[in-house]
Amino acid sequence: MHRFSKYFRALAARPTRLMGCVHLACLAVISGCGESNLHADAPSQPGEVTHRDIRVSHEPCDVDGPNAEKINVGGDSRPDIVIVRSGGHEVCRSVDMNFDGLVDTWIYRDASGAVSRRENDYDRDGRIDEIQIFQNGVLVEKERATTLVGRLDTWHFYQGGKLARTERDSDGDTQIDQWWEYPKPDQPECPLIHSDVDGDGHPDPGATVDVCDQSSSYVPPERASDKAPAGATFERSSPNDVPTEVEQKPADGAQGTKK
Repeated sequence: MHRFSKYFRALAARPTRLMGCVHLACLAVISGCGESNLHADAPSQPGEVTHRDIRVSHEPCDVDGPNAEKINVGGDSRPDIVIVRSGGHEVCRSVDMNFDGLVDTWIYRDASGAVSRRENDYDRDGRIDEIQIFQNGVLVEKERATTLVGRLDTWHFYQGGKLARTERDSDGDTQIDQWWEYPKPDQPECPLIHSDVDGDGHPDPGATVDVCDQSSSYVPPERASDKAPAGATFERSSPNDVPTEVEQKPADGAQGTKK
């Protein structure tokens, strides 16, 4: 969850530069600044400030109801998989990957049986770290909480199942202040990152970084290989690398400093 901390230290230590655009309007078009509301699926409109709902919301899954099938894989007294059905069709399920009694993954299906939503807890603290949204079984969005303060801060948007752009709220004020674009679809580790430095909700000229620019001294960190969980490995997806904040803001809403 913190694999990009080296990048943000490097970003803070070096002057930011404008890569590829010389006008604020150009940056606004590239970054996809969204319509001002609190829904992550809102249409993007250039020039408008984007707000996102930073609450981590769990979709109900009646694992204790009469239609829940409980499966024990680990050999103890606790169910490790609970499948909830309605009319003979699976609606949702919970999965405890490592048999510690905490749900690691929630999986939801639409009427056709295709996965429509996943909620994942990657650090085994019992709290959701990532929400994946699917349409007709194809990934269209990921909402991520990349720090330990219990709020969403990163939104990935996909086209045709491939990562197309990313938005971040680095200080928890619900206002997007970083926009990531991926000019090379086959190299998602090499984005252009546009930042709002003055707090007006728009990317600022001179505040764009090309992560893989060969002329800079910055070298992106290598991706660490994802280790398999200690328990069962059914229906788990590995998280993408995402950035983390330079400094964390307390969960009580105290304002931090934008980097």
